Amino acid sequence: MQLSIIIIGYNSWHFLEKNLASLAFLSNSPQTEIIYVDNASTDGAPAQIRQHYPAIHIIENRRNAGISVARNQGIRKASGKYIWLLDSDTEITETALTAMLKFMDETPGAGLCGCKMYGQDGQVQESCRKFPSLSGKLHAALHILCRKLIGNTTAISSHSRAYNTNRETPFEVDYVIGACQLIRKEALEKTGFLDEHIFYGPEDADFCRRMKQAGYRTYYLPQVSIYHAYQRISSHRIFSKITRKHLEGLIYYFWKHR
Repeated sequence: MQLSIIIIGYNSWHFLEKNLASLAFLSNSPQTEIIYVDNASTDGAPAQIRQHYPAIHIIENRRNAGISVARNQGIRKASGKYIWLLDSDTEITETALTAMLKFMDETPGAGLCGCKMYGQDGQVQESCRKFPSLSGKLHAALHILCRKLIGNTTAISSHSRAYNTNRETPFEVDYVIGACQLIRKEALEKTGFLDEHIFYGPEDADFCRRMKQAGYRTYYLPQVSIYHAYQRISSHRIFSKITRKHLEGLIYYFWKHR
């Protein structure tokens, strides 16, 4: 098996419908499997998938177990040489997948890679980033608060944690966000699974940091792209439970990596 695609969802059938349709070009591939992990959705996503995509393997949780736990469930079931973690709100192109697989085959030192992502506004997203810093997170929190409370962020100085993506060839980065990570299974076995102490938040940064510590590199491919709706749940609901979970994950991340 060459490729295992792992998608998790929580009440996201409205996204999954487009996501799975974009993967239709893989439907007859004997070297590809798709694993869907449902985090206790109430929108009927598992039933819809069984009806329209009977070849997809489904894991159903009785409660929302969080991102790390759910993805690890899919990883344990995966048998591919490469594991592709995808958010349910992505839409894929065959060109992007072909380029990513080719790059990984030709770059044995790469533990994982991601590609360029465009959002609903047509803008390139900050999907490749430097490892989180306390100052950077405080600045981002201030930015969100100002936008929500006063609708103005012009008084806040720039504090970018992203890379310049206006390049034509792949380049090494600290981490790529978990919405699109093509992982070499051999590297994952040395790095370990996603840290299940992190419910929602910096599990992607933590994983790439440990990947680097295990001797593998993370790359970003700017020459190909996919679509990513990018829900940014914690940014939209600054006083919600999911925001608290995100904050807990950040505190744990900074404690873990000092």
